[in-house]
Amino acid sequence: MAQPAYISISCLPLPTFIEGGYATFQAGDHHPNRNNLQYFILIFMIKGKLFISEDDNDYTVESGEMFVLLPRHHHYSWHAVTENTGYYWLHFYVSGHWEQQTSLVPMRSAIKVPTLHHYTPTETLYLVKHASVQNRERIIQMVKQIFKNSSASEEYGFWQAQQLFIDVLQEIQVQSQQESAMVQLSGQVQRYLRDHFNEKITNTTLSRAFHFHPNYLIRTLKATTGLTPTEFLRQYRMEEASKRLLR
Repeated sequence: MAQPAYISISCLPLPTFIEGGYATFQAGDHHPNRNNLQYFILIFMIKGKLFISEDDNDYTVESGEMFVLLPRHHHYSWHAVTENTGYYWLHFYVSGHWEQQTSLVPMRSAIKVPTLHHYTPTETLYLVKHASVQNRERIIQMVKQIFKNSSASEEYGFWQAQQLFIDVLQEIQVQSQQESAMVQLSGQVQRYLRDHFNEKITNTTLSRAFHFHPNYLIRTLKATTGLTPTEFLRQYRMEEASKRLLR
């Protein structure tokens, strides 16, 4: 049995909903052969089965399941549809970093974010590539509302569609217990560095404060912010000094 695949996506900037619709196929039909699309394609199967291949890896997506196709990867049918088949599809664009692996991979922000006021518990969205959909009826209703809002003539429809799309991603995301513990510790370290930025702080200081080996604290902060404690502290001090000069 193949290992499950996970897609880890940086959420800074947030993924953006582009377009969507409902696709239908009759017995004997094939999914279009496509290559080099710049969007992720999120699929929610409603009925039938879709026999889809991505980069020569074959999948069978059944009713009640979701599936995610990667941008700029080759996908096509590996077998003709055998019955009436239908699914909702959503194209969404990611300008940040992402990876597909057999495990969850914390992703760093694609943009430089000031440390002065910034603290986000997690900056990575985790999706299972192929999985059963929990809360299916609720999610499908949200998807329908996204399509309705995105086709509305009023300007606010666009923003409502984007907000609902983020809600859908939250519904289907995978929670990482390991990352949750790492993120919690990272947040505590960040708060400590902010609260004591005008004091002398060394790796030994942090180790005594949190009862972890300095190397583990360095790896934790680096994995979640892209900065070591020394780099984080230096950047925060510079931002704090700049803020005071503007007063």
